[in-house]
Amino acid sequence: MNFLFILNTFYPNIGGVENATLEICRKLREKLHNVYILTTTKINFYPFNRKIAKFEEIDGIKIYRISYRFRIFGIPLKALYLAKKFHINYIYVTDFWGIAALLLKKFFKIPFVYVLNGYNPICPRGTLFSDKMCQGYRMVRCFKNCHYFSLRFIFTTFITRLLIKEAQPLIAISKTIRDTFQSYYGNISIKVLYYGIDLQKFRPTRFDSAISDYNSKNSNKIILFFGRLIKERGISKFLLYFTELIKKIKCRLIIIGLGPDLIEIKSIIQEQSIQNYVQLMGVLRNQNLIDMINRAHVVILPILFPEPFGLIILEAMSCEKPIISFDLGGAKELIDDRKTGILIPPYNWTQFIEAICTLLQDDKLRNSLGKAARIKVEQNFSWDKFIDHFLRELS
Repeated sequence: MNFLFILNTFYPNIGGVENATLEICRKLREKLHNVYILTTTKINFYPFNRKIAKFEEIDGIKIYRISYRFRIFGIPLKALYLAKKFHINYIYVTDFWGIAALLLKKFFKIPFVYVLNGYNPICPRGTLFSDKMCQGYRMVRCFKNCHYFSLRFIFTTFITRLLIKEAQPLIAISKTIRDTFQSYYGNISIKVLYYGIDLQKFRPTRFDSAISDYNSKNSNKIILFFGRLIKERGISKFLLYFTELIKKIKCRLIIIGLGPDLIEIKSIIQEQSIQNYVQLMGVLRNQNLIDMINRAHVVILPILFPEPFGLIILEAMSCEKPIISFDLGGAKELIDDRKTGILIPPYNWTQFIEAICTLLQDDKLRNSLGKAARIKVEQNFSWDKFIDHFLRELS
């Protein structure tokens, strides 16, 4: 089968969706399907003005990039060209570029799958969160409450309605996303297929190959956060309570990632005088990231919004690391409370700090949760399982 993926961004861009899409493409190639990617030259990590190839091939995946400046007409026209040249059988879309899939279905009768992996089609901020949780979707109210007007959001909302109507099939990567879209769009049929994880790549390992600067100084226990630094992920809020934690137990916080909340995070670290207890690592990828996960004693995800899925959670669990998160969104689907991690009632920072203390002090409990987490991932979240179910939905 010949697949055409039409995406706003793709590898080497940083993000859970970008990483997941690359894995899906690789698994399709392993099953001898042909995979073509149509995307833009947009880069979401520093330096943002770097040049990127208009065409390249990675593991047999052919990637075509349209200049971001000319994307509005370039993406649809290139999609028509690729569909005809490579006799595309199925199209995979995840965002507003589904408009190209609608054109291909109309002119060439090519079916497409629409994968819902976030809230962008129903929220101008894409998180269902501003200063508080979303109170229900209404376009005018969204713009008024969030003080965020976006022509792109209006366009995306219109295209989304058409995609939902025409997709064959419509897939959500979590029950959280399925339920949210059904509450906004009515009783539409949505199949849930959870993303997977590379179990051979993300696995528990010894510290021998880890970054040399992180030889657990003074036997401090390591708390790890990794992911895009946005307000909704809660790490800047967590830092306001971190001083309470270091009074109770000897520990260090390592933060991996970049994002718009970085300036606020640096400011709080200075104001709280916790420079000796917090280390900002920037972006780590591949084995460097995996090594740091394995060095950590506990992984935290103090989310303030309903995380659509949570690849961060799966990556930690796959490395046998217990994760502590607020009981929101995809976290409550992935974590079995007190069995594979700990879920805390939303915004209860006192309990969040206490849970960290408990796990850092109780080696037996921490190891037990970590091993159970790995078993759950092995049983439920492999990419092979995702691809098998995905292809079954298309047949």
